[in-house]
Amino acid sequence: MEKKKVGIVGLGVVGKRLLHSFTAEELTDIQCVCDTHEEVAESAASEFDVPHYVTDYKELVSRSDIDLVYVAVPPAYHYDVVMSALEHNKHVLCEKPLANSLNEANEMLDKAKEKGLVHAMHFPLPYSLPFTYVKEQVEEGLLGDILRVNLLMHFDQWPRPWQVTPWIGTREQGGFIREIMPHYIQMIMHIFGDITEVEAEIDYPTDPDLSEVGLIAKFRLANGIKVIIDGLVGQASNERIALTIHGTKQSLSFENWREVKVANRGEEFSSIEPELQTKKVFSLLEEVCRKMDGHDAFLVDFEEGLQVQSVLEKILSTQK
Repeated sequence: MEKKKVGIVGLGVVGKRLLHSFTAEELTDIQCVCDTHEEVAESAASEFDVPHYVTDYKELVSRSDIDLVYVAVPPAYHYDVVMSALEHNKHVLCEKPLANSLNEANEMLDKAKEKGLVHAMHFPLPYSLPFTYVKEQVEEGLLGDILRVNLLMHFDQWPRPWQVTPWIGTREQGGFIREIMPHYIQMIMHIFGDITEVEAEIDYPTDPDLSEVGLIAKFRLANGIKVIIDGLVGQASNERIALTIHGTKQSLSFENWREVKVANRGEEFSSIEPELQTKKVFSLLEEVCRKMDGHDAFLVDFEEGLQVQSVLEKILSTQK
């Protein structure tokens, strides 16, 4: 495949992380980076040997030497950057959540379809070995009948020390519901199917500008399975995130992004090194490039991004 020329908009923590990935990927070549802070854009361009940097995303998306735009700005700005990129006939890889409202997400999907362009979401977990292993175990019935799914998201502080930015602790577009939960909503739907019912109670601090500090929620899936969500900020224990699937034969827990734990009937959970029996693990960037070349590819696209957005809106609309 011919190398795809990439432009990156947004050079925060996640944007810089993907800079490394794009640089290491043989099928991509970063042509331009963009950040509103010129010193950040200039530094990244110098560090990663990128030939061009700009401070205005409109300048980047209008460049003729860009095939794919990776959008890593805060959620409130996804709509403007993505729509501009699509108008300039650029394929798009967008951070989660897709948008800051359901209306924006719908318009972004409609525009991508209208233009016939690749529209992918940066949900990295479905491309990981631990997630693929968990999905395979469930699909092959090795857990038995699924009785319950639990999602735990506990943070001793929010924003986390390595993630302090002006927006991530705000009620408008930050908080763990928007920042962390989309990953797990997508995973749950990818493994089990549609979420048909959403109930939620959100706790907010007294400052109206600050994001949530607590969440108790329940999903009902189309197949009848219930998902219980427990989100909390400020407890004494350290950060812990865990998606646990309880079956009649076996329970699986996918913890802190990478670790898989298993409990057989009557046993305690113990960590394992996952191995696949049949499925392969995909590379997100390789799959994006394959799709751009017109081949079938495994991508979490704007369709799934819209489904995740719909669930987020139902959660967030329960209490303001």
